[in-house]
Formats: sequence, structure tokens, C-alpha cells
Amino acid sequence: MLRSTRHLFAMGAALATVQIAGAQAQAVPLFDDSTVQTINLTVAAGDWGLLKEYYQLNAYYHATFTWNGISMDIGVRQHGSGSRSPVKPNLDLNFAKYVKHQNFLGLNFVILKANNEDPSNLREWLSMKLFRRMGIPAPREAPAQVFVNGQLLGFYYIVEHLDEQFLQRNYGESGGYLYSFQSTNTYYDFEYRGRSPLLYADLLDLKTGQPAPDLATFAKLVEIVNQPVRPFHRDVDFIATLSRYIDPKQFLTYGAAEQVLSGTDCLIGGQQGMNNFDLYQFQGTTQYNVIPWDKDFTLSYATMDIMNGIASDPNLTPNINRLAARLVGIPEYGQVYLAALTKAANLMGPAGGWADSEITREYGVIHDAATNDPHKQCLESGVMMPCGNYDFETSVEYIHSFFTVRSDFVLSQALAAGYQRSSNVPQIVAGGVAAYGGEQAISPGGLTVVTGANLASAVASQTVTPLPRIIGGTFVAVDGVRAPLSTTSAGSIAFQTPGDLAPTGTADVVVFSNGDFSDTVEPVVRARTPAVVSVSHQDGSAVSTASPVIAGETLTVYATGLGAVNGAVAIGYAPTDNTSTTVATPQLLLGNQPMTVTYAGLVAGSVGIYQVIAVTPPQLPNGASVFTFVWPTGNK
Repeated sequence: MLRSTRHLFAMGAALATVQIAGAQAQAVPLFDDSTVQTINLTVAAGDWGLLKEYYQLNAYYHATFTWNGISMDIGVRQHGSGSRSPVKPNLDLNFAKYVKHQNFLGLNFVILKANNEDPSNLREWLSMKLFRRMGIPAPREAPAQVFVNGQLLGFYYIVEHLDEQFLQRNYGESGGYLYSFQSTNTYYDFEYRGRSPLLYADLLDLKTGQPAPDLATFAKLVEIVNQPVRPFHRDVDFIATLSRYIDPKQFLTYGAAEQVLSGTDCLIGGQQGMNNFDLYQFQGTTQYNVIPWDKDFTLSYATMDIMNGIASDPNLTPNINRLAARLVGIPEYGQVYLAALTKAANLMGPAGGWADSEITREYGVIHDAATNDPHKQCLESGVMMPCGNYDFETSVEYIHSFFTVRSDFVLSQALAAGYQRSSNVPQIVAGGVAAYGGEQAISPGGLTVVTGANLASAVASQTVTPLPRIIGGTFVAVDGVRAPLSTTSAGSIAFQTPGDLAPTGTADVVVFSNGDFSDTVEPVVRARTPAVVSVSHQDGSAVSTASPVIAGETLTVYATGLGAVNGAVAIGYAPTDNTSTTVATPQLLLGNQPMTVTYAGLVAGSVGIYQVIAVTPPQLPNGASVFTFVWPTGNK
């Protein structure tokens, strides 16, 4: 059945605002965690010696970087804090250090993480995947063998850098303040130091290009956190004031994910107070969002109490996060925390569940490379020591044993604490994520609709590019990335799927609305989800029952979901010309007969809409009103 272009505008308003993220999609193969990547670095012998000898310094050195036949001149330096090593260094790769504006697959930086504090090599990788399943942006990671001057340095993980590219990809903006939060010797947990913003300068390391950090905003947040409860400063007033600076439910959801992962060096209940996260202050606002970083110390204690770092108890950490404790003490927000714990525990699963199965899968991928690491190191009693295959194997075994206990333990504690499932949170119906046209799948850059209940509080339709990533407090996260939105309502949301999804497997889709996260659903990801929108004769008139197809004529078929294109068209934006042709030229059938395709690509000024120009067969077949796309592989 044909749909008119006008009808599609009315249904999704996405025609003018959705398209493929060509530049971002370049990095998909680099972060493929189903294979071990190979990275070669060539560094002058003297420079490499200095980098290792003075490993506490951040001095950059020239290097030639090579991956999959791509070579470039880059800057390389040591990276990290307590995990730095002269033997197996963590490395910061700066692709534009010596060649201005140079990037690698659209990236300015990546980290090569040595996992010197994790014998399994898997804790941080698994933790970041769970954050993304929860709808929280988190860096992508993939395994690699790293060679320096032709010699194997060791087994590493490639880690996506938290920078402007990360912000743009995940939030659709990069003009705000990004801070790496710095732990201090005083074990800071939102304690009030005074009104002067300078008293908080040691906590925020500015990573973006502003001339100075916005310390005044952070100081105000801390002041609000420490306001005592008074008759004229009730809970409702506290939440309203706090929400100008940080979303309390998103904060608790982040903290709950870390608690389920049993993190010991983290936001809530950290052994050094708050640690290992970045803060992003959205551009032009005072609003912060928390981004996870450095999760080596997760999957630690299967019976860690869910109130660790929140409630004062001699059996728990003495470091109490003042914001978390204040929020959980409010009944409504205590339920938010318990709900997030329950969701994270269910997503992680018990023995044989999602996380356990993912560890088994990735162990199979990395085993040979990890056991062939000539410089493996582990942290023992605060000292970096050589370690080996025994430590790797026993650490992986411990993680499997952790899953036999942790999920059920958290769920039972949440129930004992009075958890009650709310009926007011966003709910995605079964099969409620589908491509335009109804296929129960999504595709990179494709037009997608999610259906359910309580999905948005406002009915809105966007026709101006770029599409916003959040409307009226509602966003859709796809593998943690906030997707461009075209329409929102309580029953459905139309959005564009991020263009840098791996085009196989499944993706995790979450709706956030009215301060609450929905359950996570996992639609199948396909390279393409084709659907015909409308068909026009050469004169521009619509093909219809009254104006049927003519043998041998040239038609323009407008469609969605035809997959990747040549060129870089960022999600949420429309191409300015018709040069973004499809990477794979589709075959177009009229009935059961092939048409001659002369052009296939994105439509200028439209988003996610393709035009395919094709000539009909000289003799019309039966079913000459049915158009079907197929590809050379025979797969949609």
C-alpha cells in the first residue's frame, strides 16, 4: 500500500528532519567488541623510553598510528592516575596533536586502556554496556592488541574519549561545560565548603574549550544539597530548586546502576568519596548530567548493601553521599531509587542472564589475546605488580560467581525496603518499537516509532532541523544515545535511530519522561528497514488508482529505511543536496519484475527520506501497483 508524502509528514513530521549519520558511523568497526582489533604504533626509541620513564607526566610524543591500513601522524602520552605504569602504560591518542583538524573515523581522541587494575579486563567493558542499557550515555569499548615498533606491548581496550565528539553524538550538542570530577584527599561527597565558588575549584577539571570553569553554578548546587529541612523549605521546594541544577531521578538512576554493579570507587559510596565520573553542564543552562568513567572497581561484592553510601551504618561505607541520602529520604524518590535498582538488577540478570552471557561471549573473543599479554599487571595492596593467566582466569571465574548472587540479592533487598512498582512510569508495549512501515526492527538512521503509555506529557511536532534530542522533558535513548525526536505524545514518539548502530544484533531502547525511565526493550537491528512512502510520475503527479503506472516510464519512488549513504549527513539534519547516494544500490521490483534503477539517495531538504528513480518494465506484470525493495545480497 502506498502512503502519500503528506501523510508521512502528518504521521511523523520526520520527513524534514531525519537522516543517516555518515561521519559518526565511520567509527562503528573500531568499537566492534566481537573481534580483537590490531593497533600499531611507531615511536622513536628515545621518545618511547622517555614516555615510560617519566610515566607520571602528560608529555606528548610523535607517533605513527596504524589501524586496518589507515596510518597517520598523531600524539601519544600516558593517561590515567593510579593505574599509570612504566611497564604497560595507558595511552592517550590525540589524532590532531600535530596535524590540525585531523581526525580518525570522526574521532579526535581515543584511550588505550591497559586494565592494570582489573585482571579480568572485563569489568569496565561490562559496566558501560549496562549503563547504556539503562538509557545512560557511556563510552563504547572494544578489545585490541597494541604493538609498538613491531613488538607486542599487550592486550588493551579501546575506550571512547569523553569530549566534544562524545557530547555531540550522545546529546546533540557540545557547547556546554564538560568536567572530569576530581576526587580529593578529603573524600568529598557534596559537603558544603562555603559560598565562594573558588572553594570548589579543585573538584572540577574543565575539559572543553571555555576560558574558565563555571564554578558558581556548582557552588550553588552544593548549597542547595546542604539546605536543612525547614517548614519554609519543604521537600517539594527542595526538589524544585534542585531540579534547576540536576535531574534528581536521573541522578538516582545513575547511582542505582553503580550500586547494582557493586562499584567501590564511584559516585555513591565510593572508597574515596565521589569519584570516576564526568559532569556535563548543558549549554546555556545550569543543568548537569552525570557520565560514567573508569569502572575497574565494579562487580566487587555480591552482597553489597543497596544503601551503601546512602544510609549511615557501621557495616557500610562511612562515606555518605549527601545528595543521594537527602533524595532517598523523600518517600517518592526513595521509590525512584528502588525502581532503578530493580530495573538494573533485572537487566543484569542472574547466572545465565544477560551480563553472565555477555561475559562468556567476550571471554571467548579476548581469551587468546589476553593470555598472550607479555606485560600484564595487576594492583596488589596498592602496588602495581606483574600478573598473568592465572589472575585473568580466576578473575573471570569470580565475575561469574558474582552473578549467581548479586541480582537476586538486590531484588530481595529492594522488596524488603518497600519497593512498589508504579503504574505512572513510561511503558513501551510489546513489539512497540518499529520502523516506519511497521517492520518490527530498526535500522541505523532510520525513521522509527515507539508506542506505549505515559511516553510524553506534551503533544509536540518538530519540523525545523536539527531535530531536538529532548522535548518537554522527554527523550528516547538508543544504546544510551539520545535520539532526534520529531513528534511526541502520551501514546507514541517518532524519532530517528542513531546512524552509528552496529547494523546487526539488537539495540536497547528506553524512554525517559516526567522524570522516569521506561523498561528497556530490545528491537532487532537490521542494515535496512525499507518502506515505500509515495510514488510519482515523471511530471510529479502521484501514482494512484486513477493514475496508474505506465510501461516504460520513469518513476520517482520516495522511501525510508534504505540504509547507509555515501557522505556525512549527521542525525537530526537534512542533506543540502542530492549527493548522498546509498552505499548499496537497491533493486526495485514492480510486482515481480525488476525496474531499472538510475539513482538512489537521500532527498535534499528532507531527513531520512530517499528517492529512487527507476524505469518500469516494457511490459507491466501482474501486481503493477506493488513496489518492493531488494538488495544484491537478497536481504532487506
